Amino acid sequence: MKKKSNSKSAFFNLRALIAAVFCVACLAAALLAMTTTDPADGNRTAGVDNVNFVSPDGGATPTPTPVSCSWSAGPNMPTVAVRSAGVYFPAEFTRSRTPPPLGFAPPHPKFYAMGGRSSDTAGSDFTHPLEYDPPSNTWSAKASTFPDNQVSNMACAVLNVNGGNYIYCVGGSAAGATTATDRVFRYNPVTDTIITIDAPWPGAMGTILPGGFSVSNNKLYILGGFNINVGMVDTIWEFTPSPAGWVQKSAHLPTALGYIPAATVLNVIYTAGGSTFDGTALHDSNFSFSYDPVADTIGNIATIPRDTAETRALNFCSQVFVMGGGRDAPNPSNEVDIYDPVSNSWSLGQPFVTPRRNFATDTDGTNAIALGGGYAPTDPTDSMENFNCDVSPCVGNLTPTPTATATPSVSATPTSTTTPRPSTTPRVSPTPRPTPPRP
Repeated sequence: MKKKSNSKSAFFNLRALIAAVFCVACLAAALLAMTTTDPADGNRTAGVDNVNFVSPDGGATPTPTPVSCSWSAGPNMPTVAVRSAGVYFPAEFTRSRTPPPLGFAPPHPKFYAMGGRSSDTAGSDFTHPLEYDPPSNTWSAKASTFPDNQVSNMACAVLNVNGGNYIYCVGGSAAGATTATDRVFRYNPVTDTIITIDAPWPGAMGTILPGGFSVSNNKLYILGGFNINVGMVDTIWEFTPSPAGWVQKSAHLPTALGYIPAATVLNVIYTAGGSTFDGTALHDSNFSFSYDPVADTIGNIATIPRDTAETRALNFCSQVFVMGGGRDAPNPSNEVDIYDPVSNSWSLGQPFVTPRRNFATDTDGTNAIALGGGYAPTDPTDSMENFNCDVSPCVGNLTPTPTATATPSVSATPTSTTTPRPSTTPRVSPTPRPTPPRP
């Protein structure tokens, strides 16, 4: 009897063990589903898409959850500011394996206004980065000091080196100056330190300001630029942060442009608008095209419905948001134009409140856009605006196919230039006449 009892006990113990293993496997699968990429999106975490999975038909059809996004006034910047570069710096999480202390608050993204000036008068250049902290809704001037005063109209973006994020800034000019620097510096917001990078930008050539700029595959691209009081250029430059160095690409812009709104979606850079120069004044345009950095080719895209320049384009939810800008009447604008690379079409987004140009702006890509300063419409302002979504409206990755190399669609005025050709010296527009614009 004792042997039989042991046999039955072993049998039940085996069943309990199998059940326990099965439960552990189910739990592991559930945890994996919560922490791995959702194949339907490619860029969202499973279970946190903006979809309500309990629908009226019992769950057979997902029901979209309403998303509330709106513009609101932010705190004024510490000073009026124009020609600053806006950068949203991602949260920097510790790599330590030690569990965080009780009550530890995870880091959050912050918005930086890099460089710029308070007026167009010589000596009004900023010497420190300005930081906006979203949770406290406050601005502060950082202690670190820029390496020089040539900090207006810089190209600034986040690049990663050895697992750490940094803000890299390229080029720029001083208020009232007619020269430009080739200097590259790196700012570490975590330690509030700045170092100059021993890899100056060859495209500056003493007088050229960066045009449009965007990051693709952890490389910074500068498209076109303004040869101060001479004309626009059509070159494309690629900066790699480690080892730091520059390469001039073979492709050229379809027309020479400066102050180009440009943004990267799935490693393709899209542009819309940009400044031309008639020898006396800057003018807005609606030139629109794509640039594939890997293929080094220019492609057609639908033309933005308005002329604009002297602003940024941003990647928000894998769409291109062109933020106001422009100087030719009725500009500057507060209009937000949205380009969808999948449908190759434009639509209107929610406009911000104060029309402006040459302001600092950037996005975290999913929930927030910040902007501050700029000429509004002609005088510098310190006002800030925030676009916030409590729940991200992003619904998944896009899979646009880059358009084949071609001459892009352009506005009737100005006229496109000739087919791009390799060159180490940028082509520029005609010799200027008196009364130059302020760079």
